[in-house]
Amino acid sequence: MIAGLHLNGLSKTEPIGRHRVPPVTGVNARGGYPLIGLLLIIVASLTPDALLSSPIMITATCSALLIGGLPHGALDLAILRRDAAQRMPSVLALYLGLAAVMALMWQIAPAVALALFLIMAMTHFAEDWSDSEHPFFALGIAIASLSAPALLHHQALSDLFVLLTGEPGAARLADTLLLVAPAAAACALLATLLLWHSGHRQSAVNAACALSAMLLLPPLTGFAIYFCLIHSPVHFRAGLSDLAPGSDVTRLTVVATFGGLAIALAALQFLPIAEPSSRWLVASFMTLSILTLPHMAVPLLLRRLGLSARQQ
Repeated sequence: MIAGLHLNGLSKTEPIGRHRVPPVTGVNARGGYPLIGLLLIIVASLTPDALLSSPIMITATCSALLIGGLPHGALDLAILRRDAAQRMPSVLALYLGLAAVMALMWQIAPAVALALFLIMAMTHFAEDWSDSEHPFFALGIAIASLSAPALLHHQALSDLFVLLTGEPGAARLADTLLLVAPAAAACALLATLLLWHSGHRQSAVNAACALSAMLLLPPLTGFAIYFCLIHSPVHFRAGLSDLAPGSDVTRLTVVATFGGLAIALAALQFLPIAEPSSRWLVASFMTLSILTLPHMAVPLLLRRLGLSARQQ
């Protein structure tokens, strides 16, 4: 699930010394495939950058992002039907409306859309580390993960942002990430050590894998390893564990996944980019961002407005 969607366990608290504070989210940070991720990091580190940035590799990596990432967000349909069954038409309209707003933002202010996507991603990825003793540490790992490429692959990150937006000024976003990266990395390192020391070994290994991928590898490759092998499996398992098993869950998830792929294919047709792999890259990230806004916002709005059948 994307940030704010998972409802199970929101009322629980976790001890820190003598105090008790609410966890970041109900998502349990166990899960993922960090050992496979670490193996791929080693292989990718030994692979020439020219091969990693080749058109066929870019196309394959972006396809993996969609195939590996869309299903965990596609659980939204089943969860929303469970939590707001009586208001499903209105909820779907709200969901699609927010997606349309994000799509429109990419058309009129792509650099702003990218900046918003980065902020949403940081908030969302913080939920991967709900075992952290404080939300500050969880957010630190998330910010470090997204800003880490600016340390060793600053030019590649700048080029990626310019390609995604079509605006040279978007390179300033990479400069901003470079400014926050050292402090975020220090916070993330401390947070990872605390996770390990407190017995959350799986979460600590997940964090180490995510940070290593994003620091050592080119931005697209590192993000794909983190997103497909850590983030998506963790949230997909969390979402499934909060849903009663049944054919409807599978059917709704498949329908929503194909809906996301349809958005990517539609974006692909209208992008004014000649090179096919670059078009697919832009379409993939646009799709992820278009779906991220409603994925995060709709469940939160339902709870805040008291419209969800499952309240804290």
